[in-house]
Amino acid sequence: MKTFLFLFITYVMGFMTAVPIGATQIEIAKRSLNNHLRAAYMVALGSVTSDMMYGSIALFGVVPFLKNKLVLGIFGLVATLILWLLAFFTFRDGTKANMLELTHVTLKSKRLSFVTGFSLAITNPMMIVWWLIGVRIIRDLALVENFDTNLSLMFLAAGGLGLASYLFTLANTLHWAKKFISNEMMKKVNYGLGIVLVLLSFYFLGTSIDTLLH
Repeated sequence: MKTFLFLFITYVMGFMTAVPIGATQIEIAKRSLNNHLRAAYMVALGSVTSDMMYGSIALFGVVPFLKNKLVLGIFGLVATLILWLLAFFTFRDGTKANMLELTHVTLKSKRLSFVTGFSLAITNPMMIVWWLIGVRIIRDLALVENFDTNLSLMFLAAGGLGLASYLFTLANTLHWAKKFISNEMMKKVNYGLGIVLVLLSFYFLGTSIDTLLH
């Protein structure tokens, strides 16, 4: 019973972690709404791959760079540049005559989509903290006393599955919903997504500068 609760709670934590709107969710939305569902899956897969890599670092040894402000600041600046680039493409696509038939290579390419998802997630090394918090919660609930190799792998798998489940569900839901969205509405949605990307970029820029200066 404890094992089931351990896996279920870990899965739920992973699922809930992926819910807040971020750059990954926006890139998934852009592809799903433009009929590039497989590309949307690849964004999700790239993001989850990066998150699980950070989970491995958290469970099998937190590396020193997590405490290095210079490295964290650089990660934030890289994230800012990536978000500016994605915002540029988003606003540019919003000027197309038919938003419901976008076939730009950056949207439909599965390989580029995976790289996009991975790149967005890799610029957030603080994901390590989420995994460590998850470990603490599981221990506080007395579901696990010591995370040996097997339990750590189970924790990674369940958390990763939770993350992937939400992102894939989001992609499928938006892909289904696009049939009810008009071209004009799609332009407004695209514009809104671009604004969110810009706001996220300035958040990363601000936190990065603050980290580097302090």
